[in-house]
This record gives sequence, C-alpha cells and structure tokens, in this order.
Amino acid sequence: MTKKKSYILEHCRKNCSKTSTDWSALYEELEEILQNMDLDQLINKLFPVLHHHHRPKITLAGCPNGCSQPQIKDIGISGYVNPQFTDEECIGCKICIDACREQALFWQNKVILEPGLCIGCGDCFRNCPTGTIVAGERGWNLLLGGRLGRRPQLACLVETGLDSQGVLEKVQEILEAYQKDALPGERLSQFLDRQNYLLEKDARLAKEKETSLS
Repeated sequence: MTKKKSYILEHCRKNCSKTSTDWSALYEELEEILQNMDLDQLINKLFPVLHHHHRPKITLAGCPNGCSQPQIKDIGISGYVNPQFTDEECIGCKICIDACREQALFWQNKVILEPGLCIGCGDCFRNCPTGTIVAGERGWNLLLGGRLGRRPQLACLVETGLDSQGVLEKVQEILEAYQKDALPGERLSQFLDRQNYLLEKDARLAKEKETSLS
C-alpha cells in the first residue's frame, strides 16, 4: 500500500481557457519544497492517529474562479491577470462590458475600468475584438486559514501581487513557523489563527488600501 503524504497539494485543471496565470511550474517548485521540508515527522508527532483533515492543504488556482477551492484550504494561491488598455481604437461595441460579470467596466464616451471591482479574471480582453484591452500584469494572491469541519471558515486574502518566487518564500516561511511552534493536535489553519497571521495581514492590507485611496 502506498503511504499517504503528510500534506495535500492540489491544482485546478490543466489547459483551461480561463487560466489567468499558468500554475504548472509553480506547482512543481512547491512540491519540491514540501518534499525537502520532510513534514512527515511533524505531522505524525502532532497527530498520532492521522486523518484526512489533519493534513496541511495547499492548492493552486489559475484564475479567480477558484475551481480548486483556495477559499477553503489552509493555503490558497490564486492567479490573476490585470487588463491593460492599448492605443488600439475602441469601436464602442461594449462587448467587454457585457463580458465583465463584476461590473468593473462601464461606458462614459469610452470604456472605463473601476480597479476596485476588477478581480483579474481576463474575460474582458479575451472578448475584446480590437485589442484595445489586452493582458497586463499577472501574479498571485495568497489566501490563508480556510477549512471545513466543525468550525469552518473561509480563507483570508493576506497578500496580493506576488510573483512565483514570492509565493514560494511565503509558503516556506509559514510551514517553517508551523514546524517550530505548532501545538499537539493543531491543524495548520488553527495555527495561523493562533499566531494572528490572518488578523495582522487583514489589518495591513486594509491600511494599504486606505493609503492608496487617500
């Protein structure tokens, strides 16, 4: 019988037309980090009888649709792509506006983007027939603390605008802290709660948003 890994690393489906950011290389690098960290010893120590919900769960989603469910995993990594306007003439067809389910685009003698509503899905530029809107910056959002079970909670957005190296560093930092300071029987999401990862990061992001709007 094949021994179960002490962690669960998942991803959304390959070759999806909705993919905002390609996750394949990042997935391989995460797998390598997790294997090198040898989490088996820690997890077996924390949970003498190991069940599915005890294992740290990390998932990669290539776009904000989140088919791999990053909102309910200990660590969720979600890709995005920001729209970028070019000098190509807009013909006023408003197809991009109709394609945007977040209502982040509107018409005011030209197409206007409301950045605070855009989630970086890419539907607008994929439907633009003129190239007036194209793919811009791509990156990753980091969500922490999601779980199901008797005390379910959605993961909190704690970092935005990460490149792949930034994701790797954050995940390794979190897991090293878990290895060092986890209590017996403490799941990763519970550890993140206790260590105030979610509260501190939420407060910092809120402050950054407030500063950017002032």
